[in-house]
Amino acid sequence: MKISKIELYNFRNYINETVELKDGLNIIVGNNGMGKTNILEAIYYFSYGRSFRVNGHEIIKDGEKEGRIKLSYTKGEREIESEIKFLSGKRKEIYLNEIELKKTSQLLGNFICVNFTPDEMNIVKGIPEIRRKFCDSAIMVLRPQYVKELIKYRQILNQKTALLRKGSYSTLSVWNERLAESGSKIMIMRKTYIERLAEKATQLQNEISDGAEKLEIKYSPSIKMGETLEETKQNFLDKLDDIKEKEKENLFCLAGIHRDEINIEINGKSAKNYSSQGQIKTAVLCLKLAQTQIIEEESEFSPVLLLDDILSELDKKRREFLISHINGKQIIITCTDIEESFEEKNIIKIKNGEVIKG
Repeated sequence: MKISKIELYNFRNYINETVELKDGLNIIVGNNGMGKTNILEAIYYFSYGRSFRVNGHEIIKDGEKEGRIKLSYTKGEREIESEIKFLSGKRKEIYLNEIELKKTSQLLGNFICVNFTPDEMNIVKGIPEIRRKFCDSAIMVLRPQYVKELIKYRQILNQKTALLRKGSYSTLSVWNERLAESGSKIMIMRKTYIERLAEKATQLQNEISDGAEKLEIKYSPSIKMGETLEETKQNFLDKLDDIKEKEKENLFCLAGIHRDEINIEINGKSAKNYSSQGQIKTAVLCLKLAQTQIIEEESEFSPVLLLDDILSELDKKRREFLISHINGKQIIITCTDIEESFEEKNIIKIKNGEVIKG
């Protein structure tokens, strides 16, 4: 999977720019605040249909009514053009080879990228929701039906919560049945993916630490898993039945996939609470590389790698480890200075939302 160019029109601080990319390593250089990350954000949109930023609004350039981004890439022998139009009221239109997609979920799986940013440290350090989102995003691009199940689950959860707040319990058992049916399917998919991710990430962390650090990643659902989908669904129903009075008191659903956790440990201790910054950086690096390996196994294509100022976050050993594991892929790196090893690569200089020629 290779990008040839990304076009930005009234996107963030860009008025009308085209960034041409090559195979291998592409370096986007510029001072902080010039718009380097905006290019990576635009590319990311074509993989996940949303921004990787916590603050993902204000996409359209200030003072303009709409914005647009367009990605030209190859997937195997296919040449593909994808376009996203950002309209007022947070609306957007998505096109794949000029055919409008009815749902954002239809975009998933067509173009795949993996992003490394300093904020990714929060996968380990942050709240459980961040780990769930990391897991969900990783599964989405490989299993588009997973998105449909997540949407269904959230709709059911919202309906049940509304009933609890109204004090209307007559149909609660019906919504619990639906919640258990949808939630158990998601649990199975999460468990399967996390076990696969853990195996690869553990091996990578062992390699980079010369066996000194044992990384463990475990899925910890709020509902006990069964041996089968039906057993898991029954456990889900039993749990909801056990806590129904507490839910009526709290006016909220207290168990389900929205309460799941993914435990990350190094040498038997919580990485979030007991690991050093270096160990956490390494763990996140290994998680992302493991995600990349799974994508390659599943899709037979290498994802495009987006590295947002990440090399400055890594020491020499980790930089060398990263580079050794991403050779042969298209890589887009942002940085403020050009290192000597970058001089023969595709250099793209950015200043105030403009590509500087020459």
